[in-house]
Amino acid sequence: MKPILYFNNKKFKYIVIILTILFFSCNNYNYQINNINGENIIVLDSIVKNKKLDKLIYPYRKKITDLQKVIGYSKKSLSVRDGILESSLGNLLADILIEESNPVFTKISAKKIDFCLLNFGGIRANLNKGQITQHNLFTIMPFNNTSTVVKLSGEKVLELIQYINKEKLAHPVSGINIEFKGNKINKVLIRNKKFNIDNTYYILTSNFLQEGGDKMDFFKNPLELYSLKTNIRDVLINYIMKKDTIVSKTDNRITRL
Repeated sequence: MKPILYFNNKKFKYIVIILTILFFSCNNYNYQINNINGENIIVLDSIVKNKKLDKLIYPYRKKITDLQKVIGYSKKSLSVRDGILESSLGNLLADILIEESNPVFTKISAKKIDFCLLNFGGIRANLNKGQITQHNLFTIMPFNNTSTVVKLSGEKVLELIQYINKEKLAHPVSGINIEFKGNKINKVLIRNKKFNIDNTYYILTSNFLQEGGDKMDFFKNPLELYSLKTNIRDVLINYIMKKDTIVSKTDNRITRL
């Protein structure tokens, strides 16, 4: 095995560098092209299919195609921020959910839903005027929350109303009308009947809120609990597909004098 010489002297390194520069600078090289080789690369107007790859990406391609599918039309732009204690978009979502969920709930309980409450923070986008796609609904409600009905005492419903009063946000509701005077509860109607603290009520909401999400603790430990096992977003999509054209507005269902 030949020995390897290792120089760790800075002066020696500098000498080698200078000599190398002088050597190459003293030689003039004239380069000429002697030969040029070419190669034809055939570009086809079609792509050879890869069956394994197609099989792998097919489910994702189908989901993307489904999201782009037009499912309906909105006559005007709807927002969750176009009102103080209610909104055109919030009203639409709550109205759809209670209309579509009532038959399901009646079938399993022989009861009717009294009103619906969702949360302002669960709506993440607006709905623009024009064509509606599934992607729009996934943007508006990106979470996989399911429809849930709880039976609450009148005292718990009063806590719910006080929560809305304190929050001062446009939480989506349907089936209930509330009038505040200043910071006091002035009038409450549930299914067009005066609220009675001695009664019990069936409220439609999401599984997330029923578990205490968004500090809605009044939904915890209800007298009765029903899971409708329906994805809220899917309910909205199916409704819009069925109706084709949707309309919504604010209608003073929650006001403050």
